[in-house]
Amino acid sequence: MILMELIMAIAIFGMVALGLMRALSIGAQTAVVGQLELRMLLRLQSTLTEYSKLQRMEEGVFESDPDDLGVITRTEIVKLDKLENADGQALQDMFHVIVRAEYDNFGTKGEMMADTYRYAKLYQTQTGAAAAPAPAGAP
Repeated sequence: MILMELIMAIAIFGMVALGLMRALSIGAQTAVVGQLELRMLLRLQSTLTEYSKLQRMEEGVFESDPDDLGVITRTEIVKLDKLENADGQALQDMFHVIVRAEYDNFGTKGEMMADTYRYAKLYQTQTGAAAAPAPAGAP
């Protein structure tokens, strides 16, 4: 009888230990995915900022090389022709900047996307700027 109780106790302990190990494994995997997604968001934000602040906007698709995590970003810049404001006025020189990041999510492809709109001449430097006014009291 004691031997039977001992075998039952070991079996129950083994099942509990197995469940606990599985829970710890899933928890660790969830933490890694969370960290990867945070890094992806930062990478998307950085790439979106870089391309949306170019001095000269041009249509096209631009792809980055894979980084140390195997993440590839693909940036698409599209010129918007028929965009109007709330009053129905046509908006000229507007671009849509779309950034997609692809990464390996434990054997499946993960993807995140961020986008923004940008006026083409927003960050252009002025050439032939008007002469600065003379300081007060100058001859």
